[in-house]
Amino acid sequence: MIDVELQSYPQEALGKRVRYYEAMIDMDALMKGEDYSKLKDSYILFICKHDPFKNANGNAFGLPRYTFKNVCAENTLVNLDDKSLKVVYNASAYEAEKDERIKALLRFVKTDEPSEDDFSNRLKTLVQKIKENEKFRRDYAAMNLHDRDMIRIGREEGLHQKAVEAATNLLKMGVGTPEQIAQAQGLPLEQVLELQKQLSAIETA
Repeated sequence: MIDVELQSYPQEALGKRVRYYEAMIDMDALMKGEDYSKLKDSYILFICKHDPFKNANGNAFGLPRYTFKNVCAENTLVNLDDKSLKVVYNASAYEAEKDERIKALLRFVKTDEPSEDDFSNRLKTLVQKIKENEKFRRDYAAMNLHDRDMIRIGREEGLHQKAVEAATNLLKMGVGTPEQIAQAQGLPLEQVLELQKQLSAIETA
């Protein structure tokens, strides 16, 4: 069983979202009372427009794809063999993808520009056709998915702006190092250093 999800916006708790979809697949795969040994192989594919994985400093890892299998922490040669595979594609790093077909798909997702291959050109035509389908537009709007995403993104941007303002004030007052401020406000160190640089330029102007 294969589930494909396209994420246009950064998502909260992507790992739990993947876990949720996997659970739904398993529930749908078995008839009531059927033994778990009858579970089918499951593949969950997330295609993200933005890199969903960042390190402790808030910097994206930058891989075009992230493949997850359940392996033993003590010995990675031991595989749980639960017949499930999760792959998260990062369209923002499409240029680093070695498989040309996947690269073309990720490029289309990121830039909305099809490559010369037949698949992405057919996909472009199909997307345009769906966008012009009034029933699809009504059904999509009724699900409130877009509105919910917009509300969440707005909330995140508001919180981010407050963190930037707090970091700026701390830098002005000379309270803490850039590393400490970045950690306290949940900002990338590079962004705090850039704020510090901007403040220094203003002071010397």
